[in-house]
Amino acid sequence: MSLSTKINTEEIPAAWVGCLGCYNSGSLNGRWLPGIECDDLEAARLTDSAGKCLKCGADEFWVMDHENFYGIIEGECSPSDAYEAAQQLEELDDNDLELLEAWLGNGMTFTSMDDIREKYIGEYSSDADMAEEYLESTGILNDIPKDLRYYFDFEKYGEYLMSDGWQFNGHYFYN
Repeated sequence: MSLSTKINTEEIPAAWVGCLGCYNSGSLNGRWLPGIECDDLEAARLTDSAGKCLKCGADEFWVMDHENFYGIIEGECSPSDAYEAAQQLEELDDNDLELLEAWLGNGMTFTSMDDIREKYIGEYSSDADMAEEYLESTGILNDIPKDLRYYFDFEKYGEYLMSDGWQFNGHYFYN
């Protein structure tokens, strides 16, 4: 389900876009906008057709607060940055949103979804399960006689594999 089709508007990216001219004059002039509407400040009734503030005539606007951008943007930014981030989020399906939350939950910084997908190993209930599937899928265990496989410590090997990776809520990523 795309973000724009979610019924609960608290889940969609939103930004408080304000006029810097008004702010520097000691007043707040702005409004909360859905992220995908941050590119049209005239439609939001913040500017005229020339891009000037309806209150003070300044032409600089800034996102002074935002929510539900999943860490793609942090701190203040331009309305166009918020719009681009909201567009990126709009294109993600629920699986990608879950991966993004897991990635950011590990304290990682957003670079691109392609990078996150590339580093994603999978979802497992434990390090041992992840290690066992890895060893089975790569055929590494094929060289070990079956009767000796029972003595292999998947948990310890999983810990070794994850010494340079990350795990969050069962989602595994490599570095």
